[in-house]
Amino acid sequence: MSAVDALMQRLTTEEGEKNLPYDDATGKPVKAPVGNLSWGRGFNLMKCGSAGLFAVMERYLLDALDSYLQSYAWYTGAGDIRASVFLDIAYNGGIHDLLGYPSMMHYAAMDDWVNCAAQCTEKDPKLDASRYAPLRQILLTGEM
Repeated sequence: MSAVDALMQRLTTEEGEKNLPYDDATGKPVKAPVGNLSWGRGFNLMKCGSAGLFAVMERYLLDALDSYLQSYAWYTGAGDIRASVFLDIAYNGGIHDLLGYPSMMHYAAMDDWVNCAAQCTEKDPKLDASRYAPLRQILLTGEM
C-alpha cells in the first residue's frame, strides 16, 4: 500500500464526500447566483453527477504531492502509513503548510515518532481537537 492509497482510504472518513462544490466552513453546497456553477471551458459542475471527475482530480493531486515529497528523506523514510499523514496535511493545506512544521519534519527524520506526533499541531493547538488527533495517533503507531 502506498502513502497515496493509505490516505485515499482515510479521506472519505476525514473529509466526507460531496458530489458538488461546497463551502468547507459550512459544508453547504455552493451554487451559482443565477445559472450553473461551471469550471474551465464551460464544464457544468452542477451536473457532474457521481464522483468520476472528482476521483480523477483527487488521484492526480495526491500523486503530484507524493511525487514532490519523494525528494525528502523524512517522507520516504517514514513508511507509507506515516507518510500518508504528511500527504494528508499537504493535501488539505498545500506543500507550504506542511513544510511549516519544521520540528515535525526534524523528528520524522530521526524516527522519533513520539516527538513528531507531538509537533503535529505545533502551529495551531486547536487542530488537535479536530482531525489532527487521529493523524497524531497514526504517527505514533504507524498504523491506520
